Amino acid sequence: MSKIERTSLPLHDWPDQDRRLWQSATEEGRYFQKAGKASHWSEATKLQVQKGYAKWLWYLQSSGLLDPAIFPSERISEDHLRGYLAELDRQGLASVTITSRITDLTEAIRVMEPRADLTLLRDLCTRLNARAVPSRKKAERLRAPSEIWKAAAAEMWSIRSEGTLTVQSASRFRDAMSVAFLIWSPIRLSNLQSLTLGETITFAGDLWRCSFAAHQMKDKTPLDFYLPQDEEYRALMQIYLRRYRQKLLRQPELPIDAPLPSGGPLWVSTRAEAMSDQSLYYGCKRCTKATLGTAINPHLFRDCAASALTADKPEYVLAAARILNHNQLSTTLTHYEHASMIQAASRLHDVIGQIIDEAAEGDQGRLDDWFDRWGA
Repeated sequence: MSKIERTSLPLHDWPDQDRRLWQSATEEGRYFQKAGKASHWSEATKLQVQKGYAKWLWYLQSSGLLDPAIFPSERISEDHLRGYLAELDRQGLASVTITSRITDLTEAIRVMEPRADLTLLRDLCTRLNARAVPSRKKAERLRAPSEIWKAAAAEMWSIRSEGTLTVQSASRFRDAMSVAFLIWSPIRLSNLQSLTLGETITFAGDLWRCSFAAHQMKDKTPLDFYLPQDEEYRALMQIYLRRYRQKLLRQPELPIDAPLPSGGPLWVSTRAEAMSDQSLYYGCKRCTKATLGTAINPHLFRDCAASALTADKPEYVLAAARILNHNQLSTTLTHYEHASMIQAASRLHDVIGQIIDEAAEGDQGRLDDWFDRWGA
């Protein structure tokens, strides 16, 4: 068995000064101590930047260039960066990944040394971003939300028509329902995984609502929105909750007149427990590959939603930013009042609903049949 090449220096092996600066940058403030510049970052972002900086330190150490006595910014030079880029090329990394490595390095030094001159690094990031070519062409994998929704819905009705209820059929229905959820409400994967009945997702009559506190969000901004009012969506969600989720939990099916479940994870694995991020990720890809011929990962649903929203209604570009929970349109947003997530989600639901209605005119009989059967 070949030995895996190390390309990263573990935190405990960092120079003492680097380790102290990083810990100070990521710590919350206490009493009279100021919070670090990266204290507001999510744990995932902290880990990503830490790993990126660890790769830079590994390169310096392996090249005999790591001087532990100087500050991190003092190690930045054109020669060192050229050598680092050459090493990343040697590792066979894609241009987008190389750009990410330099961005992580820049961010690490920015928060560890707030007064450091980052001109050289920022100029390099700008040049690399302009040249970066994604290894996987995202545009070719984007699909219209209405197309994805129809495929997911058709898959669920097909599974329902099979008659036999098994754990395998329940997991397929769950995957299609998660795809349907994301196409109407394109939240991040970590938030999708954390959906818990009675907590982050509630069902009260006609108001089906999702709410996330600030600490649950990547950008530390609370998120609150209603699930769509679309009749077919609501019928399929009820079928999932009453029949297929119950099967995954190894519990009896809930009758149509019984209240919807009020506790536990929304997405249940074949082991009757909450699904992991990874399981949801691959479940979405499996479902879209089987129904559309193209594997679409959860994050790509956000691109699909934003593209559809702004293409169909250009004036909703700010709503698209809010849908994705982004705060990057700072220059534009200073001139507008921020739309609430509920309003932005409603606009997305309206656009998708209009597209579906136009394509499915005359299908009211099918809808009536669904509600006769399920009482939704």
